[in-house]
This record gives sequence, C-alpha cells and structure tokens, in this order.
Amino acid sequence: MGRGELVDHPGQAVEPLRRQERRGARRARVQLEAAYEDPERQVFLTTGDLSESGAWLLAPDPPAPGNAARLTLELPGETAFLRVRGTVVRRRAEQPAGFALRFDPEGTRPEARAALRRFVEAVYAGGE
Repeated sequence: MGRGELVDHPGQAVEPLRRQERRGARRARVQLEAAYEDPERQVFLTTGDLSESGAWLLAPDPPAPGNAARLTLELPGETAFLRVRGTVVRRRAEQPAGFALRFDPEGTRPEARAALRRFVEAVYAGGE
C-alpha cells in the first residue's frame, strides 16, 4: 500500500466510551479513516472505536474472525502513519455492521502503541 493511496483523516473524536470495559486498554469512540488490508481485500473504512490494543471498524461486509490483517491509520497530532498488524476477532453482520480487530503485540512497534495510547488518553482528557 503506497502513501498515495491513503486519505486524510477526518480527526473526528466523538467521546470516550462510558460503559464498563472488559478489556485491559481504554477505548475511545472515534471516527478516523483507516486503510484495511487482508489477503482478500484492500479497503478504506472508518473506525467506530480505537484503543492501544485494537479497533472496531465499520464495514458493510465484515471479514471472518481469524483473518490476519494490516491497518494503517493517521492519528491527529502524529507526524507519521501508524501501521499495525492484527487479527479479526469478532464480526457483526447486522447494522451497523463491522468487526473487531485485535492488534498483534509482536506485529505492532512500541512507538505505534505509544502513539495510540497518547491519542486515546487525549480523547479522554478532551484534547482531541
């Protein structure tokens, strides 16, 4: 995926999720453009929420759980694109359709995880 294929992010942080989390990482409800790629498709999607450990992506035809994938994001305030690898862990076919992508700790550079953490914390603090 070349740089020319990426689109600018809308940077629309909506609000942090208010419900009790079962996950270890905080999630922020944000709508950012994301380039998703797996062996069968390469598409631009929108995030529904984002954390240091994963994302929910809105998709009319969600991929099956178990699919390995790569996600490219441009976070507001960051100077470089973030590229993370992950696995689809859940999908929802009914509207609003989408899927959960869990980021692979080994396939995600520490700098990318730190950028994700900073971004989510900024959303919680009201800075994005």
